[in-house]
Amino acid sequence: MTPQKKAIELVERMAIYHWVDGVCKYEEAKQCALIAVDEIIKDLKESLKVAEDLHLHARGLIIGSFVDWQEVKKEIEKL
Repeated sequence: MTPQKKAIELVERMAIYHWVDGVCKYEEAKQCALIAVDEIIKDLKESLKVAEDLHLHARGLIIGSFVDWQEVKKEIEKL
């Protein structure tokens, strides 16, 4: 899934919970999606610290996930 598609999916999933009087509070849904992605990125950073002594392949996987979620965050911000 592309970062743009993932960003849209996350915001749309958050939007389900941000309806008031039949109107979607899109900016609130977007902020919730950003909070979720920030938490994932924070956890990946912590995992990377732990993985410093792990096999190079394991570190590469964590770095790849970190980069992917950073791209999702950028796509959410563009929405």
